[in-house]
Amino acid sequence: AVILLCSTLVQAQVVSYDPVLQEVTRPPGSTYSYAISVLNDDGFREIVLNVGVADISEDIQGTYRIEPAGSTDYSLAEWTTVEPEVLTIPPGQRREVIVTVNVPRGTYGGRYGAVVFGPAVDADSGMGTAVAVSPMRMQFASFLELTIPGGRTRKEAFIANVSVGPSRDFYDIRTRVGDNAVVYSVDVTNAGNIHVAAKGELMIRTDEGRVVSRNPIGGGRGVILPDSTVALRAITRATLPAGDYTARVVVDYGGRRPAVSEMEFTVTPQEVRSAEVGQAEMTRLWLEPNELEIPVRPGAFNTAIVSVTNQGAEPVEVDSRLQKLEFTLTGDFIPEEDRGQFPDWITLNPEAFTIQPGRTQRVRVTLRPPAETIGGYYGDLVFEGRTETATTEVGSNLLVFVGADIERIGSVQFTEMLKEDDAIHFDALFLNEGNYHLDTEVDFALRRVIPEYVDEETGRVFARQTETLHVINIPSGGNPVLPGTERLFRFSVPMALDAGEYEVIVRVSYGGEEPAMDGIGMIFDEGEDIDD
Repeated sequence: AVILLCSTLVQAQVVSYDPVLQEVTRPPGSTYSYAISVLNDDGFREIVLNVGVADISEDIQGTYRIEPAGSTDYSLAEWTTVEPEVLTIPPGQRREVIVTVNVPRGTYGGRYGAVVFGPAVDADSGMGTAVAVSPMRMQFASFLELTIPGGRTRKEAFIANVSVGPSRDFYDIRTRVGDNAVVYSVDVTNAGNIHVAAKGELMIRTDEGRVVSRNPIGGGRGVILPDSTVALRAITRATLPAGDYTARVVVDYGGRRPAVSEMEFTVTPQEVRSAEVGQAEMTRLWLEPNELEIPVRPGAFNTAIVSVTNQGAEPVEVDSRLQKLEFTLTGDFIPEEDRGQFPDWITLNPEAFTIQPGRTQRVRVTLRPPAETIGGYYGDLVFEGRTETATTEVGSNLLVFVGADIERIGSVQFTEMLKEDDAIHFDALFLNEGNYHLDTEVDFALRRVIPEYVDEETGRVFARQTETLHVINIPSGGNPVLPGTERLFRFSVPMALDAGEYEVIVRVSYGGEEPAMDGIGMIFDEGEDIDD
């Protein structure tokens, strides 16, 4: 998001700056500093800029807007200082502003703000403070997105609205694609306490259930700030035959489960039009817990409770279903139509119900495995809420282990390494070799190797040492790795390395007696590729 907030008096673009956006993760109680570099592109006159801190908000288009410092719930302003506060840049020269953020202890989640630059103005004359200043009358900003990890960090997003219509109803779109394209718009609200990156898939089905098309939905970074709603869109010029259709939207925002919604729409020879979904609040259900782990003996009996809450403003009719739980190599849900069957000895009561606004329905999960049953059984418990115009899904992972002999065994191996000019990319594959589902925490480290050497003057022998250059942690909390399946973890090191010897280590903690580990060594020769 590159934003220039300009007045009607702008005569020229006279500055360039870097970075436009700073993304950083820092723990509570830490201090972080970085530099913003500003170049005066005017080769004849200096510019004088006031430098300050502001809050930011986000509009429905995903555009960041400047707000007064301290005016939002996720403000960085109180923690942030800039030096200098007045920046003078000679013609054709570059100057830096140092930004320092002090993160208080006991904080968590996301914080957001901007460092704002504007022309320094004399309050009496209304003219710039310098006589030979470049004729700039604009404000520009460098944005900061801060992530503070912690146990109370919460990613929660829901689909607030879905609509389908012709491109002529969208002024910003019709100028690019004309009047007759079809625009699918999905409004996603971030109800958590940290920003999310949303992307989705749109599937169109006929009234008979035949899939007509599948398209990505979204655009750009897809970042949504807390308490903000952003429209994700898909645009197509494809013409659908007249008839009734269902649009199914699956939005992945980095939470454990994606947000899912369906909406019916109609195509006539004259136009495409959805129901008036925007006139009423979409179904919004909240499920607790989002993962059920239930042990049971063969031939025995056990139960658990799931609570479904209606957080919307209208009564919601809810249907439930159980299906097999399966994940892709990267931990995403496999589409329902590609999953296998789930055993019928797990039942729900009630299976269908109506929830009034603000009320909660408790659903009992009952397990009666046959005497010969043994091992892990993994289900996807889905609740589908319906209104007159749309449906919304929420779900919980159902992790059932039948028996008493649990084996937690895992291994990890580097599978690929790719070198680019300014980065190195690594892939590591973790395999669950046991009979029980595993939650993983992954640590990756890049180290410089200082080989053993002998000091020629003293004869002293210095042992081999390593210096850690880069560390990446992927905390637990994602979808589990099921028995007999693999999970791919990808790492990137954004740096060019000097000639020398290095090693990379990956460590996966999963609840076994020892973590799974793998390592590889690398030798960089000057001007040469990596030797493994």
